[in-house]
Amino acid sequence: MDIVTVSHLKKYFGKGEKQVRALDGIDLAIEKGKFTAVIGASGSGKTTLLNMIGGMDIPDEGEVIVDGVKLAGLKEKQLAVFRRRKVGVIYQQFNLIPILTVRENILFPVHLSGETEDSAFFQEIVRLLSLTDRLGAYPHELSGGGQQRVAIARALVAKPAILLADEPTGNLDSRSGWDVLGLLKLSVETYHQTLIMITHNLEIAQMADRVVRIEDGRIRNQE
Repeated sequence: MDIVTVSHLKKYFGKGEKQVRALDGIDLAIEKGKFTAVIGASGSGKTTLLNMIGGMDIPDEGEVIVDGVKLAGLKEKQLAVFRRRKVGVIYQQFNLIPILTVRENILFPVHLSGETEDSAFFQEIVRLLSLTDRLGAYPHELSGGGQQRVAIARALVAKPAILLADEPTGNLDSRSGWDVLGLLKLSVETYHQTLIMITHNLEIAQMADRVVRIEDGRIRNQE
C-alpha cells in the first residue's frame, strides 16, 4: 500500500536562461512502512522533493498525495495542520529550542497542536532512544548524537504518517551517525513508520529498503 504518491511533479526557480529545473517531472510512489533513501548530488532536486512531500513548498505543476490528503489547493493554515498531524521532520541542524528541556522539546509538536500527550507512547520512545535520564537536560548539555536522538523522538511523538529526514547524520561524527541511523531504522521496524531520508552517503543508502536516485530534477533509477 502506497502512503505517498507524487505525479508529474515540477518545480522551477528563476526565468529564462537562468531558470533552474529543480524538479522536472517526478513520478514516485512510497510504500507504507518502508525506509526509502533518496540520493543525488548537491542541486539534484532531492531536498526540493522532500519539501514538496512535506507540504513545505508548493509545486509549479503536478500532484502530491500523502496518506490520502491531496496537497494541491490547500491554504497555508490547512497545510500547517497537515504538517503537524501527518509529517515528522528530522533536520541536519537538529532545530531544538534551546530554552526548553529535552522533555519539552520532544512534546512541543503535541502541545502546539493542542492535543493530549500519549504518556505511555512517550515513555516508550524515550526508552527506545535512551533519553529517559536526560529529560530534564537542555540541548546544549547534550552531544550532537544526543540532540539528534531528541529530534527523532520529537518527530515520532505525534505519530505522524511519514518521517522525513534531511541528511540527519550530516553534522555527526561517524560513530554517532551510524548510531542515529540504527535508531531510525529501528523506529521504522518498531512502529511500522514510513521513512524518507535524503543522503549523499551510499553506505547509509544501502541500509534502506529502497534507493531512489535523482539527477537534474529527474529520477534516474530506483532499486
